[in-house]
Amino acid sequence: MKTSWMWRAILGTALLVAAEWACVSARAVAGPALEPESPQVLESDWSGPRVGFMVAPGDAAISRRLKDHGLGNIVSEFGWHFEHRVTPVAGGPQLVTEATPLIGGVEYGKLVPSVTLSVGVRSRGGYEIGMGPSLTLTDDDANVGLVIACGRSIDYGAVRIPLNLAVSTNPKGTMVSVLAGYAIHRPAR
Repeated sequence: MKTSWMWRAILGTALLVAAEWACVSARAVAGPALEPESPQVLESDWSGPRVGFMVAPGDAAISRRLKDHGLGNIVSEFGWHFEHRVTPVAGGPQLVTEATPLIGGVEYGKLVPSVTLSVGVRSRGGYEIGMGPSLTLTDDDANVGLVIACGRSIDYGAVRIPLNLAVSTNPKGTMVSVLAGYAIHRPAR
């Protein structure tokens, strides 16, 4: 079950990238050609705070481990999202690298640190998909997983409001996170 879900997510990512590539190719044919030796891209930083919650559904090993550490199946998350974006001047998808360190479990009187690193693609309409590794630490346990995330960013001028859903899976079980926040555009230096 988990394997087929993961393959569907990978296939969906590949289809999104292929569709964006087809749009870029169509614009390149219709518009003026860029010099191949001087690619033109804009780099920017869209970092900002994040807040949300994580759910460990069912009775998998990860759910039992959370209960063993005095946590429930639903855990708050607070943190910061570091995002570096590369946007082709000619149009097309934005290439995104992200790091998101979070602290969870404060409502249980605990500090559960986690970090996720991901690489993704965002369409011009603000829809995004990405994947990468995650690490969550409890008192005596490290939970490493593969995260597949999707979301939508809503623009308000130079402020962006991201809404994201991330699924982390490994042999111990699945965790689902829902995060929101804001980011202010800062040109890369």
